[in-house]
Amino acid sequence: MRHLVSLALASCLWSPMVGPAAAFEKDAQTNAAHLASLPLPSSLPLIDYENILFPWIAKREYAALGWHRDKGWRDTGPFVFNMSFGIHPAVRMYYSPEVISWLENGREGEIADGAIIIKEMATPPAGPYNEYRAQLVEKYKDDPARVEEEMAEYTYSAGGLNWTVLVKDSKLSHGGWFFASVYFADEKTMKARSPVIDEFKPPYSPPLGAGGDGMCMRCHASAAEELIFAALENVERYPGEPVIYRVDESWRDLPRPQKPAFGASLADMIKSYVDDAHDPAAMRAAHVAAATASPVDVNPAFKEMFPPEGGIDVPPAKLQTLPSEWLDHVPARPDDTQHFLTSDNCIGCHGGLGGAPSGVTMFIKSGPEYGEGYNISEYGEWRWSPMGLAGRDPIFFAQLESEFALLEQAGAGDLSDNLGTTCLSCHGAMGQRQLEIDAHANPEMGLEGNVFKPEYILLHDPLTTAQLEQQIADGTYPYHEYGNLAREGISCAVCHHIAPPEQASGQPAYNKLDTYLMNGTTGVFRTNPADELIGPFADVRQKPMENAMGITPVHDAYIKDSEMCGACHTINLPNVDAPTDAPLPGFTDAEQAILNQAAKNAVAFLSDQYGATYREPLVQFQHSVEQATFLEWQNSEFADPGTAKSCQDCHMKGNFESLDGKIKIDSLTTQIASIQDSNLPEVANSLPHSEIDVPFRDDYKRHSFVGLNAFMVEMLSQFDEEMGLGPKDPMTYATNGAQLSIDTMMLQARDETADVRIESLTGMDGGLEAVVSVDNKTGHRLPSGVGFRRAFLEVRVTDASGAQLWCSGCTNGAGVILGPDHLPLETEFLDVVPEGASEALYQQHHDVIDSQTQVQIYEELTQNAEKEFTTSFVHRVYHPKDNRLLPWGAAVPGTPAFEQRFGTSEVTAAFMKATMPEGRAEHDKGILAGKDALTYKITLPEGVDPRSVTVSATLFSQAIPPYYLRQRFETAPTGPATQRLYFLASRLKTEGTAIENWKLRVQSDSAQLR
Repeated sequence: MRHLVSLALASCLWSPMVGPAAAFEKDAQTNAAHLASLPLPSSLPLIDYENILFPWIAKREYAALGWHRDKGWRDTGPFVFNMSFGIHPAVRMYYSPEVISWLENGREGEIADGAIIIKEMATPPAGPYNEYRAQLVEKYKDDPARVEEEMAEYTYSAGGLNWTVLVKDSKLSHGGWFFASVYFADEKTMKARSPVIDEFKPPYSPPLGAGGDGMCMRCHASAAEELIFAALENVERYPGEPVIYRVDESWRDLPRPQKPAFGASLADMIKSYVDDAHDPAAMRAAHVAAATASPVDVNPAFKEMFPPEGGIDVPPAKLQTLPSEWLDHVPARPDDTQHFLTSDNCIGCHGGLGGAPSGVTMFIKSGPEYGEGYNISEYGEWRWSPMGLAGRDPIFFAQLESEFALLEQAGAGDLSDNLGTTCLSCHGAMGQRQLEIDAHANPEMGLEGNVFKPEYILLHDPLTTAQLEQQIADGTYPYHEYGNLAREGISCAVCHHIAPPEQASGQPAYNKLDTYLMNGTTGVFRTNPADELIGPFADVRQKPMENAMGITPVHDAYIKDSEMCGACHTINLPNVDAPTDAPLPGFTDAEQAILNQAAKNAVAFLSDQYGATYREPLVQFQHSVEQATFLEWQNSEFADPGTAKSCQDCHMKGNFESLDGKIKIDSLTTQIASIQDSNLPEVANSLPHSEIDVPFRDDYKRHSFVGLNAFMVEMLSQFDEEMGLGPKDPMTYATNGAQLSIDTMMLQARDETADVRIESLTGMDGGLEAVVSVDNKTGHRLPSGVGFRRAFLEVRVTDASGAQLWCSGCTNGAGVILGPDHLPLETEFLDVVPEGASEALYQQHHDVIDSQTQVQIYEELTQNAEKEFTTSFVHRVYHPKDNRLLPWGAAVPGTPAFEQRFGTSEVTAAFMKATMPEGRAEHDKGILAGKDALTYKITLPEGVDPRSVTVSATLFSQAIPPYYLRQRFETAPTGPATQRLYFLASRLKTEGTAIENWKLRVQSDSAQLR
């Protein structure tokens, strides 16, 4: 915990009761001897604190203190047809004296630290417990102690007694409460009064205790004062009556004709109305399958292509694993909230609800059980998106390790921290930025804000005193909070805090686009105030977020602007091995100066705002655009008036379709948050309905954020234990979040990425001639993003039996493209240099393919200063090939069409060079237009009738192609992140998945001679 104040058990002794007589008046004389002596939550690491608090709760030691408690067991919502619609089960609450004093004072002021509220909970409804207690009172009229003893035993054994607990501690978070859930694992531990204590081991689940717990805040943030709804009318010896809810007789042991609905439960009635076509049994089976153990068998094709050499292969026991996602916990600070806090603060309200009895919010039902269906909540889809996984991305961290190794080899290892911090300004955006902010604002903390080490990703709050002492000893303790933040990748607080770039003093009179290009790329973004989060709606309910986190949600149209996405999707990086006294190949002096100046502007901004200098050593090198997805969109008809579609339009859909097509909703209508409002059972002391009622909206936008990188999502899903992720969503209980992300990618690939057509098929002497086209349907290049992505055409000829006769682009089980000899093509790994040649073989851009050794691969290939092919982001000197398909409407810099769109800005023209093809493709009008067409001249085996065969053309996508993986495994084979990538990739199950044979199918077509 950030605000750990002492290693000792700093006790908080509660004062004797005040106000009306205690529940047990005859024990009032001895109360002082039985006061609770407990440490504050902030004084101990979490597990150490749980080991004190939880047994004390589980043994009901509080019951001997004479605290006030509720008048009886009560329901928290209606109970009908044998189903509770309460927010909690049946409850009876105990209140420490500080809480009672505050209530007696009219809920004025603040509750003192150390106050505690204990909510005993048992299987609903409350009726059985109140009736049983009345029987005990009648039976033991003169022995109230016996009544309490037997009643307690009844709630343990018959009611499954468990607890939620609130402990006030203003040092923890803005809300100032520690929330805890206490329960027993089974009957044996219940009898032993031994509660479950957090272990943070797989299968990962939310922590049992936390300060500022977002799931509890879902309701408690709607309280009028102090985040609690407590009311004296619920408490013994005070006037008034608790709220009463409808409870039918379905819980009673009555003859069937006397039971509501003849004893049928609501669950049974729901099932009877479910459409059988949705096959709930299959859905349940899919949920079970989602929680299976990590694969252990090595893919033999992968092992053959990537031999376990050089120390790359490690056993599971030596694998570097990541902490549980539930250790990514950083609540709003108690004084002034910080800019960046973790998504578990948001999950309670923005995590969806999966059906009866809780309701359906941001969820698509496919079956009768709670959580059967698809969680389309903001949190639910973000969690398994590439953005939500960016801080745990095993591919990225292996890449970073390679970059460091290459810098060391070049004698520039001193740049590793500078480059790593730059890269983590996007992949670990919250941690890197918050560290930068805190180090500058609070120099007395002694933080080094100029270096964000990848090792911080492994840090988390110390859970025990031993862990705390170890972190202090190795000097990492001050940085664990930033590791928690960084593992969340591009989390909620990143996008909802980004402000438009601004023109700095002394800069030329840039237009809006140039202001962004010169001031807002490569992870350098301005932020709005820490106590505000921006969103697309003007009529939002502000009070709950203000209560929970000290943050006000405000309307800002910038959240819908594609430029906001460009902050991390336009990357301008140095080339550390290129000469510094000449522009990079293909650039003029003026163009190079513009790209270099943009990097210098970033340095100036970071220095002015945060005193950060980590990018200064990098500006000595020549810069170029490494990723240009936003630029590609900007230079397309998708950005033009009349045909505009923003990044958000494509990657934040307002509709839903299941992959099998059985569910199709054209426009989603739902609340954007589920909180304690008028849709939930009534509570005392809530805010006015006008301040908490969340409207239903018919323009809900999903937070799916997917491209085509199903490889990473499959890795983190299949190896969730190793990567610290839990398969079960904590709000909806759905376990198909990763599969929904992959399904969304498959739909995007199938419907919105490209059209593949066999435009013509004709016979020729000894074979066939096929014209195949690929039409880019995206608003950017295909593929886009990091330069190692590739898409390729597989053109296959089969006979009537399905036997393959000819193929260009066929692969093995590791996604390696093979030749007619079934061996990898010499071009596949970019490392075969023919005798007398100066560079390795690669697949050129083709207009005609007449050999099975030729393949049309849409890709960007880069070389370092020695003209060796590289996947490094900072050795990208030469570009022998870039035939990625342009989006429709792309304009070439210097042409009238370009000037009509952008004017004569030299800044825009310099940056937009990154959107243009290179090599042979530079002169291909189809590539420039967004639709490539090429001819396949296919020679058939002798004697084969051309009219008897089928020609099929399929476009496949590979987010991490074979040559990329080989370079990772050879560059830094003993690096822990690289070893982890090898472990995951070599065991990744592809059969029967979206990435079968290490490739994602996009679109296909087939034809026969007529």
